[in-house]
Amino acid sequence: MIRLNQEIEQGLRELLDGGNPAEIAERMRQLPPERVAELIAALHPADSAEVFEELEVEQQREVIEELEPEDAAEVLSYLDEEDAAEAVAELSSADIAEILDEMESDDAADILAEMPDEQARAALAGMEDPGEVAELLTYEEESAGSLMTSHVVSLRANATVGQALALLRQLQLDEEIAYYLFVADEAGRLAGVVSLRQLVTADLATPVAQIMNPDVISIPADADQEAAAQTLARYGLLVLPTVDDDGRLVGVITADDVIDVIQEEATEDIYRLAGLSAAETVDQSVLTTSRQRLTWLAVNLPTALLAGSVVSLFEGTVARVAVLAVFMPIIAGMGGNAGIQTLTLIVRSIALGEISLRDSWHTLGREIVVGLVNGICFGLLVGLIAWVWQGLPILGVVAAAAMLANMVAAAIAGTIVPLLLRRLGADPALASGVIVTTFTDVTGYMAFLGLATLLIAYFPT
Repeated sequence: MIRLNQEIEQGLRELLDGGNPAEIAERMRQLPPERVAELIAALHPADSAEVFEELEVEQQREVIEELEPEDAAEVLSYLDEEDAAEAVAELSSADIAEILDEMESDDAADILAEMPDEQARAALAGMEDPGEVAELLTYEEESAGSLMTSHVVSLRANATVGQALALLRQLQLDEEIAYYLFVADEAGRLAGVVSLRQLVTADLATPVAQIMNPDVISIPADADQEAAAQTLARYGLLVLPTVDDDGRLVGVITADDVIDVIQEEATEDIYRLAGLSAAETVDQSVLTTSRQRLTWLAVNLPTALLAGSVVSLFEGTVARVAVLAVFMPIIAGMGGNAGIQTLTLIVRSIALGEISLRDSWHTLGREIVVGLVNGICFGLLVGLIAWVWQGLPILGVVAAAAMLANMVAAAIAGTIVPLLLRRLGADPALASGVIVTTFTDVTGYMAFLGLATLLIAYFPT
């Protein structure tokens, strides 16, 4: 590893601690690629990746060419796989293979999956030991198998502690997976787990089966990656074993493997609630951003027309009592906000596995009570404002009743819509926001203008 002099290293560290990798990158743009490579290699890989991301794509490629394969592998492993694939796109297949050989098999497979097929095949063929990486590429994208590291050592249940320790001394285990070792039976099926501490402290003649914990938590390799993340988080595991259909141990998923998954899934849910593409970034072209958003906005237009058509049913009422138009957006807007609050909670709870379909009635009842409480509070407040502001007690009554009704409707829609989409096998975040806000707009207008129409005789003309 290249070392920097103390002054330069201190300056870089201060910039990083100040959360300003962009400033470092700006300074590096003025330097030749070989000098930038020296600076990148001298930092911690996580810091290097953060600075590297701020460089222009062309400079990234020049820097990658200057880095030693080991240093390049460390930097790329901290990047998003799409960015990593783009950074090595101009390298020869042999150079790419040399870098991939220095990476964990799961990281290498992720990068290859983002490359053009021909380039990926050539790079894979050039690797010294492509077997594990090739196997990982056979798993579906976003499956637990695509996350796992297949380089895993399993102990035999009938082996002694002494034999197990002798085996471990011969192998160079990744520090991430060395603390917990998995035990398999003669057929290779997962049978238990034993900690390195247990092995070190046990008598050498003790059978591994005697000290292992047979109650080991695992996940099928073809399970969804989100399920793997939830399982690892729920049980506070550092390592999660993956098994095939016959229960044989095929790999392990480490905690750092799922951090990106959790971030990606959370980002995807948030984006979908707002009708954005999960691939959208702040630095993509204006035309690309507009094209992605126009599609979803076009879907929203009919829902807006639906809400407008409800208002048109009460044109006569609005014409006779024009002040109603002042409070229409207040009733609809507050209901929409309440609906999005409920919707966000439910979608995130589903994503985290905190609620399931069997909890639907309990969750719905809870949210209805919340809607009633909030509806009463804001109904009284808005009713009082309407009364004092316009001097019309009947307007206050109508506004308060409509607010209460819309708050309850928002709670119902915000709960039922994502749960129903989940029941139908669709993503709960997809289209939920549009449906809920449309429902609250229609309900708010209908309740407010409908009540006003029924009580029109009590309004002054």
